[in-house]
Amino acid sequence: MQRTRGQYGRAGIVASLVAVPLVLTACGGEESTGSADSITVAISSSPSADALQAIAADFEAETGVTVEFVDIPYDQLTSQILLGARQPDQGFDVIQFDSPMLAALVEAGALADLTDRVESSEAYNAGDFSEQVDEYARYDDTAYGIPLSTEPYVLWYRTDLFADLGLSLEPTWDTYVANARALEASGVAGNGSGFGAQIGGYYWLEAIYLHGGTLLEPGTCTPALDTPQALAATETYLDLRDTTPATVVNGGGNEMTTAFAQGQVGQQINATGYWSTISDPDQSQVLDAFDMTLPPMTDDGSTLLFGWLIGVGEQSAAKDTAWEFLEFALGQDAMDRLIEEGAPPPARQSLLENEAALESIPYLPTLVEAAARGDHLPYITQMPEIITALSVQLNAAASDGTDAEALLAAAQSEVESIMSGAETCG
Repeated sequence: MQRTRGQYGRAGIVASLVAVPLVLTACGGEESTGSADSITVAISSSPSADALQAIAADFEAETGVTVEFVDIPYDQLTSQILLGARQPDQGFDVIQFDSPMLAALVEAGALADLTDRVESSEAYNAGDFSEQVDEYARYDDTAYGIPLSTEPYVLWYRTDLFADLGLSLEPTWDTYVANARALEASGVAGNGSGFGAQIGGYYWLEAIYLHGGTLLEPGTCTPALDTPQALAATETYLDLRDTTPATVVNGGGNEMTTAFAQGQVGQQINATGYWSTISDPDQSQVLDAFDMTLPPMTDDGSTLLFGWLIGVGEQSAAKDTAWEFLEFALGQDAMDRLIEEGAPPPARQSLLENEAALESIPYLPTLVEAAARGDHLPYITQMPEIITALSVQLNAAASDGTDAEALLAAAQSEVESIMSGAETCG
């Protein structure tokens, strides 16, 4: 997954980063139209950020607009954006952010409403996305950003091992468990999904959503971790503990990806964005022996959508120019360049007709299909606290043998406490 963005491995890009203070006055040259001769873009280290910096050179050459980048560590990204938004005429013109940050940024007035721009732009072409991907960038039915990357959870598997052992790719949980046992018996770990105390809660919730459950009852602030779907998911998840490497049990996305890349794991459910690591010859020992497909799910299940979003700062005096840069970098015709620069792309349906893109990133059909069956965790300001609490509880259960019913009861109680007094959880 993508909670710690520095985890992404990537080779080859040389991008120029202009060093400027983390909180900036709005860029110079503003006109009443919202245009400017320079804009400032807040980014956080990732292949997506690298690609934006490379593409910015073309934008500057074509428009004469200077694009300055500020690289902010992931764990400081929300606070630095909010700090700028609290001061008149300060902040960033363009903002890269993660979906769990959306509610807090909107509630603080840090992001501009892009709905009209998104829906009217021919260059951007919002109709090229599935309804699920479009909704992923919205809060209260308002577009406060657009997808910079789309990274749904999918099944990563070792093609060589599945062929040698005659394993099925039927997308059911019974099949996943059976394959895990067969892989374990062959000497390779059968499960690579994490139980770590920092972000293991994301992977646990993914299992719950794939089983048809949810974190909250739809449209409410009421926790929904006491359902049959949540119980079935949690029983399965805990049952896979003994087929999971110790580094993964105590880790998160980085450790999961490393274990898979080093050939220690035969299958795992993880975000598509890790393609850049698994396909990197400097980091991967399974270059020609892995693939992705839809994860196991029940008939009413859905995979979780994650991935970077990017928007325009509400305090920006150069909103027109900021949007022009986003159209240039992320419009429908910009996808070849984005992929060329090594970024995991947003799930545009037109990519399925792009032969060059399909050759460069073979997982695109799985990406688009999974995204169209995706959902996202509720956009609520309490989400970071909930993920921390669930991760700690899951890690403890993996260590002390707590059963699924006891774990879910504790989780339900903890989320009820966190959500106490909350009234809006759309």
